[in-house]
Amino acid sequence: MQLKGHKLVEASPAVCYRLLTDPEVLVRTMPGLKRMEPTGEGTYAADLEMGVAAIRGRYAGTMAIQDAVEGSSYRLIMDGQGPGGFVNVNMLVQFQEAEKGCDVAYEGEAKVGGTVAGVGQRMLSGVASFIMNQFFTSVAKEAKKIEG
Repeated sequence: MQLKGHKLVEASPAVCYRLLTDPEVLVRTMPGLKRMEPTGEGTYAADLEMGVAAIRGRYAGTMAIQDAVEGSSYRLIMDGQGPGGFVNVNMLVQFQEAEKGCDVAYEGEAKVGGTVAGVGQRMLSGVASFIMNQFFTSVAKEAKKIEG
C-alpha cells in the first residue's frame, strides 16, 4: 500500500522536525502509540494499540529514524507484529518552508500480512488516511504550544 501526502503545520521546519523526531511528542500525538523506548541511536522499541476493524489489537515492534538531515528530512522505518499479522513501513518524511509554516511531505510504502491484509486495500488506505489526519492535527497543536 502506498502512503503519500503532505500537511501544513504552522511552525518552522526546524520545530516540525524536532516534534516529529521526539519520542515523547510522538507518544502524545500518534493515535494508538503507547510506548517508545530507545534501543540505540535513532531506534526504538514501540507498542501500538489499534482499535479499527480486523486490525484491532496490540502490536509490538520497532521504529527507526534513518538518513536524518536535521530540519530537512528523514526516513522512518517501522516493523510491527500483532494479533492481526504484521506491518512494515518505509517512508521518507521531508520538511519544506511554506508561506504559513512548514509543509510536511511523506511518501513511502506499507506492507501488511496476515488477517490485516484480508481487510482490503481500500479500507486499509482509509484507516491510514484517518490516522495520519489525526496525527497531524495533534502535531499542529503541539507546534502551536511552541510557536505561540
